[in-house]
Formats: sequence, C-alpha cells, structure tokens
Amino acid sequence: MVETISPVVYGTRAKWLGALTLHAVGAAATAAAFGAALGAGGAGLGAPWGRAGAIAVVAIAVLYAARELIGLPVPVPQLRRQVPDWWRTFFGRPVAAFLYGAGLGVGFLTFLGHGTLVVVAVGIAATGRPLLGAVAMAPFGLARGIAPLMAARSREPEDGRRLVDRLSSMDDRVRSVANGVALLVIGVAAAAAAASATRGGWAAAAAAALAVAFGWAALSKVLGMRRWRR
Repeated sequence: MVETISPVVYGTRAKWLGALTLHAVGAAATAAAFGAALGAGGAGLGAPWGRAGAIAVVAIAVLYAARELIGLPVPVPQLRRQVPDWWRTFFGRPVAAFLYGAGLGVGFLTFLGHGTLVVVAVGIAATGRPLLGAVAMAPFGLARGIAPLMAARSREPEDGRRLVDRLSSMDDRVRSVANGVALLVIGVAAAAAAASATRGGWAAAAAAALAVAFGWAALSKVLGMRRWRR
C-alpha cells in the first residue's frame, strides 16, 4: 500500500498530497463508522454491562498482552486480504486512494499484526456508546491512512520497493512490546472501572456473549461456505 501512494506514482507532489488526504479521510471515516457501529451493537445487546463488561475487557486485555509480551498463541481475527489492486485501474487513482483507505479503516478486513484492536473493539462495545466508539476508533484509521507519508522521499520505483523491504525487515519485538504495554494500561483502566461499577450486568453480558458467538459462527459459515459444506 505504501508504495502505491507515493510521489513517484502520482507524478507531482500536489497530486500525491491530494491522494494521501483522500486516503487518510477514507481510513478515518470508516474507522469512525466502525467504532460507532460497535457502540450501537453493544447498546443493542444491553450494554453498558457494568462490572461484568469491565472484567471482560480486563480478561481480554491480559490475554492479548500475554500474546505480545510472552508469545502466548492467541489468534487475532482478520481476513488476511489485501485491498483489490484492480481498484486503481477501474476507479482511477484519486477514488482508489480513498477506497484503499476505507478498506484499511476497519482493520479486521485486512491484516492485523497485533491484538490491541480486538481489546479496543470489545471495550467500545461494552460501553454501548456509538459516539465514544467513533472518537476512539477514528485515530486508528487516521494512523493507517497517513502511513504513506513514509514514502515522501520516493523518487524512483526502486525507492518504493526498497521502502517496503525496509519496513518488512523491521524487528517486530519493538512493536509487540509497545502493544503489550498499551494493553496492560487498558487492563488497569478497565480494572479500575470494574472496581467502581455499581451494578454487575452479568446476565446481560452473558446473553451478549452468546449472541456474538452464534453470530460469529453464522458469519464464518457464510464467508467460508465451501469449507463449511466440506
């Protein structure tokens, strides 16, 4: 993605900045919409769930922190798909830049190297507040959307390829530790919220977990119809 939105592709710096802006807006907008949907979905499932919801966030945060810090094999839900390359030729570069950003904003629809977004998503759903969800998720999309800034100095096609190689060769340990620390902070904040919660919310949280489990199972069968039938 970084090498497709670079000055060498768009020819002039002005066109590149325009495409970069569209890319960032698309990513931030879809991330905010996804956060609002998570909050609304949580509200539809009875959130906020009080102490039960906060404890659930603590448990998931600790689980994924262990994944980042000590290598506990915890799966991260993701589609593991690139955004379609044919968008660039079918829609044109400016529209494709926006659509590429929109595809990245949700996070789970492409690749996720860390489980931090999973914990944030659960936390947003546990609040049952769409506006808070939009505000919490928008920075994630914006950060993904401005990633092509790293290609600002690309002048030749080889520069883009070298940048991709350099990024892919970076030590994952630094990112893992940073995400692990962030997850522990989230866990501590959720634990404080659980201690101050005035109601349990266990029945509503259990019903919501059951609904999500059935919904997840149904969605996996729809998306993997051939595998499910086999």
